Amino acid sequence: MQQLSKEYLELIPNLFKSFQRLNQKASHLTHLQNQILEYLFMYQHPLTIKQISEGLNVPKQQMTDLLKRLFDQGLITKKQNPSDKRSFVIALTEEGNITQQEKWSQIYQNFMDDLSKLDREEQLDLEYALHKVNVLLKKMEER
Repeated sequence: MQQLSKEYLELIPNLFKSFQRLNQKASHLTHLQNQILEYLFMYQHPLTIKQISEGLNVPKQQMTDLLKRLFDQGLITKKQNPSDKRSFVIALTEEGNITQQEKWSQIYQNFMDDLSKLDREEQLDLEYALHKVNVLLKKMEER
């Protein structure tokens, strides 16, 4: 069990570092700006500043400046919330959506480039290992 815990804890920074590297090559935005756009892209409908702030665990005060920069770049819109006139909703613009689609395409291409460094047997090993990790982690959630 101790070795299993050690491997699991080593997996987290390795995955994070690998994905961060793939993501850095794909975008000119800061990490938090990317997170905001990814969050909006994932939900595909307008969200309040509070929803984004809570979802990303970023203080609302910090969100204001980040959102302003994304708005100034034409990647998001800010409109009055139709269900609560005291708040605003944030949504991706068409350019924001395109930016996210292009970024994910670039991440995929970066991953494929990295994958080409492995021979076919290593690729199959990685595919099996990732599949198995995903299945087992989901199984652990269910219990």
